[in-house]
Amino acid sequence: MNAVLSLRTPRSARVLAVTLLWITRTLTSLLVVCPVLFAISGSGLVSGPERDAVLFRPGSLLLLELVRAGAALLGSALKSSLVLGVSCAVLGLAPLGLALDLLQSQDADALAARFARAVRRFPGFLVLSGITLLAQGAFLLAASLLGTALSAALSGRDERVLTLTPIVLFGVALLGCAWLGALLDVARGLLVERDLHARAALLEALGIVRDEPLAVLVGFYPSVAGSLFAWLCAAWLLTKIDLAQPTTRGVALAFVVHQSAVLLSITLRVRWLGAAIALGARAESARD
Repeated sequence: MNAVLSLRTPRSARVLAVTLLWITRTLTSLLVVCPVLFAISGSGLVSGPERDAVLFRPGSLLLLELVRAGAALLGSALKSSLVLGVSCAVLGLAPLGLALDLLQSQDADALAARFARAVRRFPGFLVLSGITLLAQGAFLLAASLLGTALSAALSGRDERVLTLTPIVLFGVALLGCAWLGALLDVARGLLVERDLHARAALLEALGIVRDEPLAVLVGFYPSVAGSLFAWLCAAWLLTKIDLAQPTTRGVALAFVVHQSAVLLSITLRVRWLGAAIALGARAESARD
């Protein structure tokens, strides 16, 4: 088990992969929120000497006024942010492919050559992501439909059962979606490790998950749990920061807290991606 979860790449490659994904995530996040920031700035409500600090004051009516008066502008900005978010998510598969190449190959290849390989694998990554998103949507839709049917069938029963049933089904669906995410990462690792097509990589990943489910769970779910814990801690710390103060210290501290959670979650994800690549390599060596 430990051999499966150990990374075969040097520490420098892992650090470079983490740095690459962190920079990409930060820049794309800033790009996505730009339309909303421009819309808020264009409303004129944050043009005073204290800028947007007035929006974070307890009981401030300016935030409600911003939503009321700038509803049309904010709506357009949110649509633009949605388009940018989807575009960045799709284009972000290229840096992810580059990070996987860094984790997989110990050759002293130039970064340009690695990026060229990542671009060549981009269609396969896109197909795998599309299949996974459809399957995850089917999981959530099935949970919703089943919850509605059970609520109707259990009508008149204990109110606690009626309340908990949809929650339990939704939790099970989320676990299923996480399992599909693990399957996707294993398939991505196989696509990079063996240069397979998307269909062949997906079928091979299904075989690995079937043969070694515990190794996949031990590698994937701790990464998800650690990332969730990091984001919950960051959310709690952000409630303790006073963003309404006139200085920029609170904003800078909030940015540091947020980026720390991002960096930790990316580090855990890179660890799992290395383990997924090792799983594929182990399955190939077992056949040989």
